[in-house]
Amino acid sequence: MTQLEESIGKHMQTLWDYQDEQNRQESEENSAQKDLAKEEAIEKERQEVLDNVSSFIVDTVRDKTAWILNHYPEARDSDITLQLKYWETFESDIYNGHSITKEDYYKLTPLTTLVRARAKIQNEYKLFLAKPEVRERRGTLSEEEKQKALQDKPNYPVFTVYMDDSGKNADFLIIGSVWFLAEYRSVYSAIHKIKEERGYKKEFHFKELDRDSLPVYKEVVDVFWQYANTVSFKLISVPRSGIGKVRDAFTDMYYHLIVQGITHEHSTGRAPLPRSLQVWIDSEETNLDKLLVANLNDRLSQAAQTHFERRLAHDHVYTVDSAKNLILQIADMFTGSVNRILNRAGTTRNHKDELAEYFLNRFNINLQLPENDKVGDISVHISL
Repeated sequence: MTQLEESIGKHMQTLWDYQDEQNRQESEENSAQKDLAKEEAIEKERQEVLDNVSSFIVDTVRDKTAWILNHYPEARDSDITLQLKYWETFESDIYNGHSITKEDYYKLTPLTTLVRARAKIQNEYKLFLAKPEVRERRGTLSEEEKQKALQDKPNYPVFTVYMDDSGKNADFLIIGSVWFLAEYRSVYSAIHKIKEERGYKKEFHFKELDRDSLPVYKEVVDVFWQYANTVSFKLISVPRSGIGKVRDAFTDMYYHLIVQGITHEHSTGRAPLPRSLQVWIDSEETNLDKLLVANLNDRLSQAAQTHFERRLAHDHVYTVDSAKNLILQIADMFTGSVNRILNRAGTTRNHKDELAEYFLNRFNINLQLPENDKVGDISVHISL
């Protein structure tokens, strides 16, 4: 081989190596793009499940399965329990908790269908997870999770809390919350019935309230009053003066309201510990929501172990769109009512003042609290 041929060969090899490297990089980029697209699709589906479950929109097997897993923690660990709860809840015209005929069995949703839905919800969406030992048996517990899975989470009764904030640009920062101490489908159904009977198509939001819709809003307040033994409204406020970062203040307020609310329910005997906790917050700004949720989950998990001496099993804090969530809209209505009173400007009254006063008076909520009802300079207003 001549020197020229050798030189050409080396040059060609360099070109081939360069092309191979380019192809490799392009392949890695395409793979990364595909992985990112897949992750984004899964996250979109995950959020859709959360929105639907929290809004009682359960039109598919996936969402019905998620609803059962959310409301019956024991179903997260047992597919047979999941199947029976699913049948009892969504196919009660065929299965009512007793024996069934062979013909009826074929009409019911099969176990294999529910297992596939459950696996997707738990394994892909990472929602409503089974206990660590169950996940290890199913082969879905990572090594990192095995190290963290030191505490068992029993299937306690649940605090379900819906929360909203207000007053970002007013004198007082406010967070209002609706607490359910038991299963609350009946409350949701009663409100939905009012909307249908009155032909009310709009969402419930305090700022959208007009004179014509005031009677419907009052009827909704009355529905909650009928279920006062299992429902409560709690709020927290702090003067905005001197606060540099409002969002950080809201994070602290969410935490203190939840902790004080649990303490209140336990001390009054209405909902004594041990119990589980699940929190739903109106989503606003995606990045801030993620930070808020991460901070709250961390602090509440610590409080469950220390402040509540492991008698509280913290499930999770979720953010969902209130446009799709009737109960979060009620939290908005309550928080807006409090904001109307605490941050009232001028002496002119209208329909919004009327609703605010009606709401707070209905539940005997007094916004003027003594000094011992405070955490630092944060007022915790709690009333049944």
